[in-house]
Amino acid sequence: MQALVDRFEDARTRFDPVALAATLAPDYEEVSPIGTVDPRAAVLGFYAPAARRPAPEMTADDTVVRASGDMALVTRRQSFTLPGGVTRSIRVRYVARRAGGRWQLLSAQYTPIPPAPAR
Repeated sequence: MQALVDRFEDARTRFDPVALAATLAPDYEEVSPIGTVDPRAAVLGFYAPAARRPAPEMTADDTVVRASGDMALVTRRQSFTLPGGVTRSIRVRYVARRAGGRWQLLSAQYTPIPPAPAR
């Protein structure tokens, strides 16, 4: 399951619509970090090669995979460093479904993790 999520994130980073589409179920939807609910077509449009823009590199850790039958959940933290050296993290929950012998993502939800309070 982690490999599916890694392929999805790699395709997003490279703005590769073919690879991205291969990871998404036809009825995929995601909840973005700003709270919008985006269907598959909107997600694919957002990552179209012509829309490519610079983005900070992301690292992933704290991954938990739970699978049961033809459904699986993957939860992990993704972190990135903004210009000026400020690091931010988001928690991502992916839902995957196996259909026709292959796994695809059914949904993803991105939740920003607030920065630690200043001491």
